[in-house]
Amino acid sequence: MNDAALQVKWQDYLFLTEEMKKFLQKNELDMFLSLLDQREAIQKEIQAAKEDHPFYVSTEGRALLCNIQQANQAMMMSFQMVFNGLRKRENISNAYEGMVSVTGTFLNRNT
Repeated sequence: MNDAALQVKWQDYLFLTEEMKKFLQKNELDMFLSLLDQREAIQKEIQAAKEDHPFYVSTEGRALLCNIQQANQAMMMSFQMVFNGLRKRENISNAYEGMVSVTGTFLNRNT
């Protein structure tokens, strides 16, 4: 893979990472998962390039990889916030499920 092709793949990877963050923030998990699959496919293609590829030591390559790392960290923070929110909602739902059965039993005994 030549430098230009590898750079395009990494730019696509960056774009998908940024889009994943946007869809996480909108709570559109289906689209997030679709983008994750697309990013994984690009990652497999990128991994075919050797680590000693000239792109990785170039100024443009280093800058792009730094941007990708920052975007990935931001996306992971958004993911963590969404995940924590979903877990909180599930815990609240589970708590109310227990209350409903207790309340239902209580009401049935008195009627």
